[in-house]
Amino acid sequence: MTRAAAPPATVLRSRITRLARLSERQRTWGTLALCFLLVLLLRAPYWSVALGRDEGGLSWVAKHWDGLSLYGDYWVDRPPPLLAMFKVAMLGGDHGLRILGAVAAIALIIAITLLARALAGPRAGRIAAVYAALLAGSVSLGAVYTPGELLASVPSTVSVLCLVLAHRSRETRYVIAAGALAVTAVLVKQSFLDAGFAGLVFVLVSGVSDRDVRVRWPIAYALGAAVPLLVVLAWLAVAGVSLSYFVYTMFWFRMDLLHTLSATSLPLHVRILQLEEPAWDTGLALVLGGAVVGLLLALRRDRVLIATFAAWLAAGVIGVLGGGSYFVHYLIQLVPVGCVVAAAGLALVPAPVSVAALAVVAYLALVSADDGFKTVNPHPPHHRELAIGNYIREHGGPRDTVYVMYARPNVVYYAGRRQPYPYLWSLMVRVRPGALPRLQRLLASPERPTWLVRWHHPSSWELDPHHTLARTIDRGYRLAATVCNFPVYVRRDAAVPAGGRTGPCP
Repeated sequence: MTRAAAPPATVLRSRITRLARLSERQRTWGTLALCFLLVLLLRAPYWSVALGRDEGGLSWVAKHWDGLSLYGDYWVDRPPPLLAMFKVAMLGGDHGLRILGAVAAIALIIAITLLARALAGPRAGRIAAVYAALLAGSVSLGAVYTPGELLASVPSTVSVLCLVLAHRSRETRYVIAAGALAVTAVLVKQSFLDAGFAGLVFVLVSGVSDRDVRVRWPIAYALGAAVPLLVVLAWLAVAGVSLSYFVYTMFWFRMDLLHTLSATSLPLHVRILQLEEPAWDTGLALVLGGAVVGLLLALRRDRVLIATFAAWLAAGVIGVLGGGSYFVHYLIQLVPVGCVVAAAGLALVPAPVSVAALAVVAYLALVSADDGFKTVNPHPPHHRELAIGNYIREHGGPRDTVYVMYARPNVVYYAGRRQPYPYLWSLMVRVRPGALPRLQRLLASPERPTWLVRWHHPSSWELDPHHTLARTIDRGYRLAATVCNFPVYVRRDAAVPAGGRTGPCP
């Protein structure tokens, strides 16, 4: 006699029951595994995309940096640990850099999950993991590449995790670790002062609430913070770099940059609005809104934690908005605090509400990802820089040099030829004292580059008001080719390659 099949409703109830019997650990590991797969799938279409400006420029500097100077022949306003990571990644070429980004994204998901779990329990950890996977794999935030913000977010998040663990266990070792990791985050990306500010608020509010830690924890946090600083000081001594020059490079240059950007014709509020669309398209704006609610809903009874996470969120916003330039990858700094605190709030509401909130953000993030997928094949990012770099590599000699006016560092990277001018980014030409006269002298000298790519017109940003640079280029160079509608010049005393490439971009 054939046994009748169970009704679909019975089968569904049976599966739900079996799922409910899974341990919290099994659910968390299962969620993490799916999140790892999701973030790798979201990043996969960009695996072979050409390196962007920062990726290409930092990779070029890192490849030619011996580690015993402040970046050798080039000048970069980035911390040495970031360049060290790029140098290691570049052992695997372009793909090595993409692997570094993927590892950082997975590490960030783990850190966010652990922090949300420590803050509000296993359910919050799983919700935060899903949020983190969607945002750490977002092309609209630039997270599918390897921006410094993605790398710095990992030690920043783990630092705040250590604060929560110290609050729960009262163990000083976590405070020491939090201080060390907070400074490490800054040494990867200068704008990541958020974890350090959260740590200062944490030890101050904890000291007011508990006499036993009033002296012990501030000292412990300072000791932890001193460890990476001492490592940097030791490196500066070995490399022969003065502390004042290092501080200027890392921080005071940013002040000069703000002064220059304040004089731009594009108003501040218009520049900030460049972040509005990616924030909404990816669902990050909703996550941050949920984080504000989560602060009031999940942390209102613990003044130490609400003060700590409010400080983390506020400092993150300042880090994003306070730099004067507003690129989409800056928003990555807000991903950890948004995911963790929003998840802590959702863990307290009924399951249908939290599922609906996750579904809305997932819908926005996946629609944004789909738009990116549809664009990347017909219009791959940075294909013009790759084409120009390949042209110079194919037609130039091994001892040739190159300059891209006023900057496109990934062209230099793909050309594979030394640039005899230390500034690879246009803002450095605009901000650094003496940078423009140095360029004028170089282009008028016998040591001028073999190749010159006119990515920007000499009069851009009013850098050549008297057309001095334009006349210097006319005297010293002649057109070799037009690649992707950009003129590529070669020195007049060098041979012009046959078959100059013109027309549409390959």
